[in-house]
Amino acid sequence: MESRFIDDQFGDLVTGTLPNYSPATGWTQGATCTGCGFHPNASQAFNQTWHDTTHHTTDETRSVQFGFTGTSLDVFCIIPNPSDPNLTSTYNLTFELDGQPLGETFTHISDSTNVFQFNVSVLSLENLSLAPHIFTMMAASTIVNSTLQFDYAMYT
Repeated sequence: MESRFIDDQFGDLVTGTLPNYSPATGWTQGATCTGCGFHPNASQAFNQTWHDTTHHTTDETRSVQFGFTGTSLDVFCIIPNPSDPNLTSTYNLTFELDGQPLGETFTHISDSTNVFQFNVSVLSLENLSLAPHIFTMMAASTIVNSTLQFDYAMYT
């Protein structure tokens, strides 16, 4: 089977289906965001784009959702590591597949190196049934503020 990609901005590069960001007003195209705290080098991002959100503990859930038909899925984000403690850089993600919560989570706390990590797999799923799936990634913690810099996904 071939690998296919779902870009944060351009969607599924084969079907053209775009990801759904919720709430729409809670997300920004990171490559063109002037008010964002993080400014990774766009040339290092997949298709030079990523979607950026910050979730505070009292905010409604921030999520990105997309469909795919395949047997595996890898989801990639950009991970900031600022030394500025005033920037929300913690990752605290949960995931759903086909409406069911997954046991896997992804967390990351800044190592204060001021180095962005690109192509970081925040979730890898294998041995899925060859069927249409709906994937949802969420920043929803009521304990810690978190960021989410979604870059792309790859499925087979």
